[in-house]
Amino acid sequence: MNLFHLPTTLITTIERMMNLFWWGHGRTTHMGINWLSWEKLSMHKNHGSHGFKDLSAFNLPMLGKQGWKFLTDPQSLDSRIFKAQHFPSATIGHNPSYVWHSILRACFIVRGGARWSIGSGTTIPILDAPQLSNGESIDGNIAGGYHVRDFKVHNLMSEYGKFWNAPLIRQVFSNDIAEAILNAPLFEQVQNDRLIWKAERNGCYTVRSAYRLFVEELVDVSHLHRPGNWRDICRGCLPTRVRLQDKGVPCPTNCASCNYNYEDLNHLLFECPLAIQVWNSVVIWQDVQNAAMNTDSAVNTIIYLVQNSPIKIQQRFAAICWSLWKHRNLKIWGNVTDNSAEVVDRARH
Repeated sequence: MNLFHLPTTLITTIERMMNLFWWGHGRTTHMGINWLSWEKLSMHKNHGSHGFKDLSAFNLPMLGKQGWKFLTDPQSLDSRIFKAQHFPSATIGHNPSYVWHSILRACFIVRGGARWSIGSGTTIPILDAPQLSNGESIDGNIAGGYHVRDFKVHNLMSEYGKFWNAPLIRQVFSNDIAEAILNAPLFEQVQNDRLIWKAERNGCYTVRSAYRLFVEELVDVSHLHRPGNWRDICRGCLPTRVRLQDKGVPCPTNCASCNYNYEDLNHLLFECPLAIQVWNSVVIWQDVQNAAMNTDSAVNTIIYLVQNSPIKIQQRFAAICWSLWKHRNLKIWGNVTDNSAEVVDRARH
């Protein structure tokens, strides 16, 4: 994966095998219910998923490591071989090797994570070079950009020391660009200009940070994010009877506690008479009711409570939700009936 861009069909086949293993593991038929697609499973745990690697996204940062080496270690053997074959044009060219074609696919990751560490400033262009503190560059098409197109960063530095020539910068650039330039750090101990990797403190490229940069900044996957550690509930993975029927499992839909004919997550946690008794027993029913009135689903009710309640209420709420789910499973699988006091006592211990 660090030399070749794997074909989409191969990656899809591997991910399908991993998905089937994950959901079917431990069963004699190896045919479990696929509650989530691999796209959702591969979101980071901080975004409410399981943190598996998206192989297609992981392949590119590994290729980017080779491109980063070409940039930062041009005297290495492989850099010199590729330079003789493909540089200085650095394009795909006619009938390229598959390795070179693969590495070029990761150029956007290297560009997205690279930043100049300013030494003398004599080799860094003022325009279209990632020299600002956040790794961004000054657009070459800005008004008046042609005046500084052929100048280097050292032309913006003072002649009397390693600090910015603030009057000159404010005269040439607009206020927002001038502030961005003046906020870029200049260190006396850095003597030579060099490219560093902005996603790591030591400036060295790592596949781990490049992968995170790719999936969090360079592509938009925000629609797949869910808050915190409520990933299974918030993604509809709790196997209530309604959800099991949605997945093609033949089972009744009635609530195991009150025999109501529609056991979904909202009924199980917030509408079942036993659940209401439990919430009243722990004196947070008013908080639950308020959250339910301000939201349109059980998932949003949970998120509302987690985001707007004190930490003690959050802890109590999580424990009660678990105990209610435990009660439901004991009733279905062991025909054990708990009263509200037993549900609360289990949550406390």
